Amino acid sequence: MQLLDHVSITVTDLARATPFYEAIMSALGVSKAYEMDDAVGFGQRNRPDDDAHTYFSLFQSSAAAPDPRRHWCFRARSTAEVRAFFDAGLRAGGVADGEPGLRPDYHRAYFAAFLKDPEGNRVEAVFHQSDQPPPAADAKQSARP
Repeated sequence: MQLLDHVSITVTDLARATPFYEAIMSALGVSKAYEMDDAVGFGQRNRPDDDAHTYFSLFQSSAAAPDPRRHWCFRARSTAEVRAFFDAGLRAGGVADGEPGLRPDYHRAYFAAFLKDPEGNRVEAVFHQSDQPPPAADAKQSARP
């Protein structure tokens, strides 16, 4: 089950944040759905009988503030896409907050990268499948007698 249908976050300076989100969304293969003076949206909205999508909106708000305990995690389709997300975000004014790599504390194939957007909001891209064959130890455990 896909838990979230759509998410909206806020920033104080939409003009500064938009190029960053355009870059990381593009790296993840997500297109811009709309742009207005005070908002920009990415992804695809769900429709009747077609509800397998996720939608992400960025709104300008004078009350916006980053929180070190909050982050937004976007799904990637490969480890290469996680790396592309990270590189694109750095080029677009983001700050590294966790280099691309495996996070075995979560699970053996959890491959992620973390960035802070130009306002300090933490974002992540993750890929949950292995691009590589399992390590020898895992292969031995799963071998049938």
